[in-house]
Formats: sequence, structure tokens, C-alpha cells
Amino acid sequence: MKTNIHSFAALLLLGLAACTNDEANDPLADGPVPAQVTAAINQNLTRISVADDGPASFTDGDKINVLAGGSATYVYAFDGNTWDAVNQSYYFQDRGEVTFRAWYAVPAVVPATGNEIDIDTKNQTIGGNAWNQWDILATPEVKTDVSSPIIDFTGDNAFSHVMTQVTMAFKVGSGISDLTALTGYTLENLTTDATFNTLTCTLAPGTTTGGIAITGISASGAEHICTPLILVPQAVAGNEIALEVKYNGQTYQADLTVPEDGLQSGYSYTYTVTISNTGLEVGSATINDWKQPAPEDFDGNGNATLQ
Repeated sequence: MKTNIHSFAALLLLGLAACTNDEANDPLADGPVPAQVTAAINQNLTRISVADDGPASFTDGDKINVLAGGSATYVYAFDGNTWDAVNQSYYFQDRGEVTFRAWYAVPAVVPATGNEIDIDTKNQTIGGNAWNQWDILATPEVKTDVSSPIIDFTGDNAFSHVMTQVTMAFKVGSGISDLTALTGYTLENLTTDATFNTLTCTLAPGTTTGGIAITGISASGAEHICTPLILVPQAVAGNEIALEVKYNGQTYQADLTVPEDGLQSGYSYTYTVTISNTGLEVGSATINDWKQPAPEDFDGNGNATLQ
């Protein structure tokens, strides 16, 4: 009889121990578990700012929008060290795997209606130290669950650009002493609008075509690199962008050659244009992948005439 009592007690203790171990190993034992967020911009990218031409990074006060399960969005803010939920954290409710994505844009850029951001590249931040409002960043999908509640948007899952970038670099040529009389330029025949879906983190080019005119350039000396333009990724008719340059009250025209696959998402294109008293000389354009070192150069030469 004593043996039976002792056996029963031993079994009871083993059962209690098993329950205790199960509870200790269950991350949901005390209820839903808050997600932790870590995020970075791919370190080979460049933050679009005149004052900051170094490695990309988020700065104190930046806010990212974290999409959970393709529906609900949670905002997290960077305090210089960690990411904290602004209003409400995401909580893991069960052991199921959850898919996350995230996007970033300057605070003024918000969905106009529903879940879409309307982009109009004819109107964009040029100059100063501000991040260009159309340089939207997004991440790939990241899957995790409550056993590893850190949503890691770094490394291969870091933020990257969804748009494309074009930079114009002007130089003096024959008969021109400096670039003080350079007042502006226009890129013609481009798709200028798009929509960014904040639930899928995807970009859809629009149907509006036209020119993007930049004025008020404060140039001097023998060379001037303009603030980068953010453009819609697109195929370009004839693989040429029409360029007009305003110098000393005159309009100069040239063509910028674009690769056959067009202007691609995440790529940066730099064109060097020499201004002389008879026209423009367009040098070879350099293409830089915002994620990798420059993969290639291509012949961007074109004819130039003074209008």
C-alpha cells in the first residue's frame, strides 16, 4: 500500500514537472508576445540627401510601416538605437508563421485613398538636405513566428529603393568660362506618375507622360552635379530621353541614351553633359546598382543642337 502511495506521488510529481517544463518552453504561456523590430537600409545604398552622401542608414525619428500578414500595418520609430512601436506593437497570438514586409517614405507621403500612394515625379523635392519624397524604400518578405519574435529587416532583407534615380552632371566646354548662366534643364517623354501599394509594397507605373523641368539651379565653376532626380522605373521609347538645357537664355537639346531594358527599379543613372557655345556633348552614362557596385557603362552619346 505504501508502495502504491509512493508510486502515485512520484507520478504526480513527474506530471507536475512535465507541465512546468511545457509552460517554461511555451513562449505564449503568459499571453501574446510582442514583436521586436530591427531594420536597416542596404549599406551599399545611398540616402538621397545633398548633405549625406555616405553609407545609408536610418536616423533618429525615422518611422517605418510594418505590414503583418498582408493586412494590418504597425508603425515603428527609430530612437537612434532601437525601434519602438508608435501606437501599438504587433503581438504573436499563436505559433503560426507570419509574413511581414515594410516600407518607408517621408512623413508627408501617405496614401491618398485606400492603400495607394500617388506619385507625381513632376513635383519632387530638389535641393537642400531633405530626403526626396518619392524615394520610397521597401523590404522583401520576412517570415518568422513566436519562437523567434524578432522581425529582421537587415542584410538580405534590408530596405531598398523601389524607384530609379537619374543624376545630371554638367561641365564647361569650348567657349564657356563657367556654369553661372546654367539655369535649368528638362527631361522629356517620360512616364511621370505611378502608384505604390502599401499592402503589397509594389509599384505600378501610370500612364501620364511629359517632361520633368528643373529650374533655379545655382551653378558655378567648371562642373556642377545636380541633385538626383527620382523617376518611375520604365521602358523608354526609342531608348532615348530628350534633354533640354537652359544656358544663358539659350535652349540646348540632346538625347540621353537609355539601356534597352529601360530605367530599372533600384538603379542609378548618371549622365555627364558638356556645354559649349555651339551645343551639348553627352558623354557615356554610368549605371550604378543601388545594391551593388557599378555593373556596367554604356554609350550614352547623342547629337546636340542649339535651338
